[in-house]
Amino acid sequence: MIKQLFSSEFFQELDAIIKVYKFNDKIIEEGEPSNETMYLLIEGNLSVYKKHGKTLEEINQLKTGDFFGEIAIISNQPRTATVVVRSQTARVLLFSKNKFIQQTVSNPLLTFTIFKATLARLLRAEFVLERLVKKIKNFNFDLLKKLNTNQYKINKINVINFLHTLPSKHYGKGEKVYFEGEPSNGMMYFVVQGSLSILKTYHGKSIKLAQIESGEFFSEISMVSSRPYPFSVIVATDKVTLVPIEKEQYLEIMNLTPDFILNHIKNVLWKLINTEKVTYHIKGKIEAISPSSDIRNFKNGDVIISEGDLSNEIMYFIVNGEFSVCKNRSGELIEVNVLRTGDFFGEIALISNQNRSATILTKSDTASLILFSKKKFIEQTSVNPALTFSILKATVARLLKTETNIDKMIKVLPSIEKELRIKLTQSRVENVDVFSYVYNLHTPTYMEGDSVFSEGDPSLGKIFFLVSGNLSIVKKYHKKYTTITKLESGDFFGEMSLVSNRPRYNTVKVTSDKTKVAHIEKDIFMKIVQLHPEFLFSLLKTVIWKLIIYEKAISELNIKFEMYDRKF
Repeated sequence: MIKQLFSSEFFQELDAIIKVYKFNDKIIEEGEPSNETMYLLIEGNLSVYKKHGKTLEEINQLKTGDFFGEIAIISNQPRTATVVVRSQTARVLLFSKNKFIQQTVSNPLLTFTIFKATLARLLRAEFVLERLVKKIKNFNFDLLKKLNTNQYKINKINVINFLHTLPSKHYGKGEKVYFEGEPSNGMMYFVVQGSLSILKTYHGKSIKLAQIESGEFFSEISMVSSRPYPFSVIVATDKVTLVPIEKEQYLEIMNLTPDFILNHIKNVLWKLINTEKVTYHIKGKIEAISPSSDIRNFKNGDVIISEGDLSNEIMYFIVNGEFSVCKNRSGELIEVNVLRTGDFFGEIALISNQNRSATILTKSDTASLILFSKKKFIEQTSVNPALTFSILKATVARLLKTETNIDKMIKVLPSIEKELRIKLTQSRVENVDVFSYVYNLHTPTYMEGDSVFSEGDPSLGKIFFLVSGNLSIVKKYHKKYTTITKLESGDFFGEMSLVSNRPRYNTVKVTSDKTKVAHIEKDIFMKIVQLHPEFLFSLLKTVIWKLIIYEKAISELNIKFEMYDRKF
């Protein structure tokens, strides 16, 4: 696949421009000069980070075949992000701006691949920006208007002549080309004659973002995304003539004039650069107006929460210091864990008002905490999905330990297997239209008796979503299978692979015909999260409900284990 993007002559020089990196190496760093070099990931996995205050926030993940550093094609400005190796090794192809331009002439396929990747990145950036803008009631829309003032315009006679040979459509003043939210037809448009207005709805009002004139293109993103149109296009003059352009016709234009797409990429990249700048500007504004009174200071021995207390929908982040996690064992507080700077606790309060499950004491001489209400945390989920993902990973890791403890108890006490038929009815995704996230994923259909995966299978970094039908999670104990729980439409499962490469812990059996299961690979998962932070919060709620149920089971089993032990 990758070799198809390059000429054979180019590959003769690859030994000099392929670099091998190892785990945790930085390939590029935010702020350093670009040196007019871009990259193609040949093998491995990478994470993309952006400075957010004093911390690095993961904003994307890259896999084999992905490009990065492409802004160097149009600008020698400093790098806008840091890219770090996340696999054991990674092989990366480096090529200069001049080498890339040479390839666009001899190999338009390479350029079109980068064009699609750049459009996809712009799409993600625009969705993130849109979500931020909708959080600000009195937003200055002049910023968004400036982002849309530089539409791509063509002046090549041979391209214009070719476009005039294609079928055209005619519109009158006030007619719509398409409305915001309509299904995309997969085509971009060229304006032969007239002007159009781009309109978008914010806070119930229609805002004019741009004016499109004759000779300009619009709706390029439709060629790489099947999502509904993000804005409306309305005819502004008496007459408008448009030429719809399909992918195959765009490729024909590239063959006529190779630098056509190079200039088009430059136009998209400039919009991408400015969209990301505006996004981080708005993030800074939101954080600047956030109250800082949630930071509280404590001294050694202070009790933060007590086992049995009501949660009051508050969770905690440790700014500095150490805290002891203690459990009440026969009237005595026993330290079961120590939390340090960067850790958090009380996350169950995000979805449940149940009593606190442990006592937290200040262990260091002094310590500071940030208190988050449920409402404030949900707001932060949209602004900073990396925060939610960090909590999700920690919660999944905690769930993993809990499942292991249950497994150990079952092996000691076979007579109590029936008590582990846990129903996860509370873990259904609530009030979220998950289908809008999973409709374009790999969603195979299974028949009754099939297995989605079996105990001991490699995890492959996938999680799953049950679209329709029924499944059972089973585990083999003492040479027979025990049903741990049953899954219904709306359930996530297999989420352990987000934090662990260990083999699958259970077997998932299909218990109804025509059961549909969406397979979500980790890189796809991260891209969904960037566009839809609420998807991540739904998964977090599911995992927390599982954790609540498993920890209650552990508590009951511990009591019964002590009673069982005293009999002998």
